[in-house]
Amino acid sequence: MEIRKITFIDSKNPENPVVIEQTEDITNFLETFRLEMNEVIELNDAMYTVKSISEKDEDGKNEIIVGVEFIDLIENQPTA
Repeated sequence: MEIRKITFIDSKNPENPVVIEQTEDITNFLETFRLEMNEVIELNDAMYTVKSISEKDEDGKNEIIVGVEFIDLIENQPTA
């Protein structure tokens, strides 16, 4: 079944999900990133770790819902 929508929900900011709905964008994303637990992905110029993945079939439209956690690159920078 073709994926029609991917929704990314940040555990620290759940009120602002990132949604990919264009078929071309979905294809490009899935060709670039693997949706696996603990995988690091880039969304809107920010890095996230995949924490959960679920699928939902609503009216024949397959949707993937991905729980992610923002990676603060400044906070995680090694110190000299």
